[in-house]
Amino acid sequence: MNFGKNLKQLRINAKLTQSQLAEQLGMKQSAYVLWEQKESNPTLELLAKLSEIYELSIEELIKKTDYSTEKQLLKNYRLLTEEQQESVINFTDFLIEQNKSNIIELKTYSRNSLYYAIVEDEELSAGTGNSVNNTGGYYKAYTTIPLSRYDGAARVKGESMEPKFPNFSIATFLHTGFGRSGDIYAIAEGDLGEEQLYIKQVFEEKDCFRIHSLNPDPQYKDFYLGQADNFRIIGPVVDHFEEIEEAQIED
Repeated sequence: MNFGKNLKQLRINAKLTQSQLAEQLGMKQSAYVLWEQKESNPTLELLAKLSEIYELSIEELIKKTDYSTEKQLLKNYRLLTEEQQESVINFTDFLIEQNKSNIIELKTYSRNSLYYAIVEDEELSAGTGNSVNNTGGYYKAYTTIPLSRYDGAARVKGESMEPKFPNFSIATFLHTGFGRSGDIYAIAEGDLGEEQLYIKQVFEEKDCFRIHSLNPDPQYKDFYLGQADNFRIIGPVVDHFEEIEEAQIED
């Protein structure tokens, strides 16, 4: 994994958008994007800021390995009693022996054989709504699935549309507004630049729209949007997929 890919993976693991991370670094998103694309490199000062954000040394940032998981495991291990620590060691020894007898290789794909969507660096909430600022950032998300024509694509955030639309999957959508009652739509609520974006099932009812979640969990209740509300139905969702990780893609 090169430095740019490593930066992207660290950001995704931290559940940060490019715009959110750029804001923390005190820089423009367009400049940060060049780091992930490996067209420019951070200054030592900005590397130090990244080091603080991810709680990694500068050396660890530059290396190929992402140490965030290992650091969390070590932190958790130190909080256990001696007896619990011994149980953890015994269990990990068991897992290692199992892996030796049943090694599963990570499936890889040729980049040229894959399809991709150009994804906006903002998220479609599948929960209670995600406040976003549309800064115009984009990146490629790869899939083995041929994609239909679309006008926009964004990452799903939340579990209210599971199991059909898993958290952190990618949804593509049109900018054609409302069409048929009962379809899945991308919706924006609020003023431009301060909108909450949703992916929801939309039913047309008298003088309003009923916004429905697919997840049957009772915490995800229907809500209603009408003429008095500041919202717009962007358009229907046409495809969705779970992104193939960069580590599985060969150039």
